[in-house]
Amino acid sequence: MAHAKMRLWHLRVFRNQPCIQMVHGAIIGILLVTAFYAYTYNIYEYLMTTPFSYFRYPLEIDMPAVVNQVLNNGKPSIAPINSLYYPYVLNAESQCKEDGTEENVHVLFVIKSAIDHFERRDIIRKTWAMENIVPGYITKRVFLLGVSKDRDKNLQHRVGLESLRHEDIVQQYFIDSYYNNTVKLMMGFKWAISYCHNAKFLAFLDDDYYVSPHNLVKLLDKVSVSQMQDTIIGHIWKSSMPFRIRGDKWYISLKEYPYRYWPPYPTAGSFFLPMETAERLYIAMQYVKMLRFDDVFVGIAAWKLKVNLVDDHKHISFVRVRYSKEVYRNMIAVHGFDNMLRSYIKFGTSKKKIDECGTATGYDRMTVKFDSD
Repeated sequence: MAHAKMRLWHLRVFRNQPCIQMVHGAIIGILLVTAFYAYTYNIYEYLMTTPFSYFRYPLEIDMPAVVNQVLNNGKPSIAPINSLYYPYVLNAESQCKEDGTEENVHVLFVIKSAIDHFERRDIIRKTWAMENIVPGYITKRVFLLGVSKDRDKNLQHRVGLESLRHEDIVQQYFIDSYYNNTVKLMMGFKWAISYCHNAKFLAFLDDDYYVSPHNLVKLLDKVSVSQMQDTIIGHIWKSSMPFRIRGDKWYISLKEYPYRYWPPYPTAGSFFLPMETAERLYIAMQYVKMLRFDDVFVGIAAWKLKVNLVDDHKHISFVRVRYSKEVYRNMIAVHGFDNMLRSYIKFGTSKKKIDECGTATGYDRMTVKFDSD
């Protein structure tokens, strides 16, 4: 009897064997897929991050005290770690001067541009960064460049001719690349403080932005005297997590930055600040460990200096915003205009008009008419 039951049991197991194999296969498949995604998306590093409440980042010093000491011509006991000494290739040192005297510039546009973006710079000169585009306000511009990776002499010759013609190129001898944006940003701060110190406000922008200088001036005119030393305005990211996916453009390892979140930071493509804040922030940057992500680097320096980050994401957008009169009437800066000429033609301006008139009529309608109350 027992033998018969055993045979029956074996028979049932044999009949169910395909089902068991399918279950085993499914489990193995799930484990393989899980392992693949865990490796691809680097789940381990996400799980091993340190809570932001433990945030520490070199140098761990009393930053406001150090900055005040430097401003008062003192010598802090701690030496700066980010005093960059790249030589100038081109220097638009007379850009903020009139007959040798520094002008009282209201807004200086400090524009990060890739070395080969000639057309973008040309369109920007004839549109939102045209000098004194806002009636009653002095506005100036400079473009920030590095040098080409392969030291292309023909490319550098074109940049030299561009500089002779417009006198608005600031170029230092470092490789012009995405991961050197922090170096380029610090160059912009250093140049503005050294050669355009009378500017009331600095507008840091990338060369793929649409900007309404009229709306920008309206915004900056609201900054009170008490805010001049500790204010940055922009699209502020809060509780943003570092990318831990290997191979990603924005990947950063736990060794470089172990924390779960970044400090709040402005999108580097468009942020605005008073010169008094810029002076303090530039000093602080020299005491912060270099980070290749320029926007986060600004955020860390601002965090240590206790600078107030003012968010205006409704009017400052890091993504392309679908065009309409109602929306753009109040926009200050919009990202995603990588083809400036095509965009202005779409808004009703021909290339011929831009070349002949020196300004984009379609752009005028967007800024002047749309900005009117």
